[in-house]
Amino acid sequence: MEIIQSIVGFFIAIGILVTFHEFGHFYVARLFNVKVLNFAIGFGRTIYKKKFNPQGTEYSIGLIPLGGYVKMLESQELEHFKDKDDVKEKLDEQIEKYCFDKQSVYKRFLIVAAGPVFNLILAVIFFIVVHFLGISGIKPLIHSINNIDHKIFSTSENLEIKKVNNASTKRWQDVRVEILNSIINNEKISIHIINERNEQYVTSIPYNDDILQKKGDILSNIGINPKTPEFSTKIGFVENNSPASLAGLAKNDVISSINDQEVTTWSSYVSIIQNNPNNILRLKILRDKRNIEVILVPSLKELNGKNIGYAGVSPDRSALSKYTVNVKYSLLDSINKSFKLTLDYTILTFKMIFKLFTGQANMNNISGPLSIAEFSGKSLSMGIVYFAYLLAILSISLGVLNLLPIPVLDGGHLVYYIFEMIVGKPVSYRVQLIGQQIGLVILFGIMILAFYNDFLRLFK
Repeated sequence: MEIIQSIVGFFIAIGILVTFHEFGHFYVARLFNVKVLNFAIGFGRTIYKKKFNPQGTEYSIGLIPLGGYVKMLESQELEHFKDKDDVKEKLDEQIEKYCFDKQSVYKRFLIVAAGPVFNLILAVIFFIVVHFLGISGIKPLIHSINNIDHKIFSTSENLEIKKVNNASTKRWQDVRVEILNSIINNEKISIHIINERNEQYVTSIPYNDDILQKKGDILSNIGINPKTPEFSTKIGFVENNSPASLAGLAKNDVISSINDQEVTTWSSYVSIIQNNPNNILRLKILRDKRNIEVILVPSLKELNGKNIGYAGVSPDRSALSKYTVNVKYSLLDSINKSFKLTLDYTILTFKMIFKLFTGQANMNNISGPLSIAEFSGKSLSMGIVYFAYLLAILSISLGVLNLLPIPVLDGGHLVYYIFEMIVGKPVSYRVQLIGQQIGLVILFGIMILAFYNDFLRLFK
């Protein structure tokens, strides 16, 4: 089921992002009266195509959904079109005004730049939807920070990170973004912590220059220890045909002891189950105010190369309410927040890519289609708001990636046009051809690395 969700989520995500990107090129080209021959989503064998009139644009969908293109009329193709009756009346001495390559360099620049810009516009739209409808998240609660000793950490109270460098942090995602921003900009990290009595503590977290080269989550790498929810032993869900189901366990049962050993937290229950694959366990449970005993034999399951016991139950998650928060804004605040967030993510993405290419960040952070599919499936199953949030992030990434000054990408063409604006003549065909070959090698290398990282994540 998860695989199907991932595939469906991936196709929907890529379809929306690529279509809107190509629509940017298409819309601005038509705005400047450039004739668009093809509007294609996907590559490979065409599985659908439609032409609404003989002289209009052909719309098509390819079998491989990893990209798309907008093909515009070029002057060298005019001879081909002169032999076709359906466009003869269009082919007079003014026909060249419909050709892309005959437009001024400024118009060509705007047509090419429109794709990435439309991706950023799409991100703003998705962020507005997310912040206006509201998105739930986990509060940034912690129990300690490495190498920082303070009496505030000696209590069992909920300690919440309210700000990072004066930026409000309502969810863990906010904390991650602000910390990453600080590290990339070589700024100090100032954390504002508040306890249940509204007592505030402000501290700075030191970090090394090579922090981005480390593997793993940025929070643990700088020493922040999040407080994870501790569930009771009340059962919230029993999987069909699982060992727990066969033993007679049911939703709302409360596990009191296992083999006469008292269990009061879900983590202690899980520890016992995982350490006893294929062993007979006597569970005392409380059901409808009655104490009963059941026999459970956990099955054997392999996890990360280790054999563990598995019962097939999950805890009642009502205790999560004190750990979660719903972030919601008015329409005006959502618009302001979305523009700022898109700008922040765009700058952050550019800087992170620079760090990656200069060896200042770990290349394992590069994700490929398999990771995107996994994230898409998970966010789609969580609801439309979470999926919209992911689409906003992916749309920014796609826009920024296409703006990189790599030949064959939009950014590479923009560099050529800037050169033409300055020098007064276009880059030679030979230089463009060499650049295209170099660009293909770079992109091919990035794709190999992305797929390699995906396989390591999925099959480690």
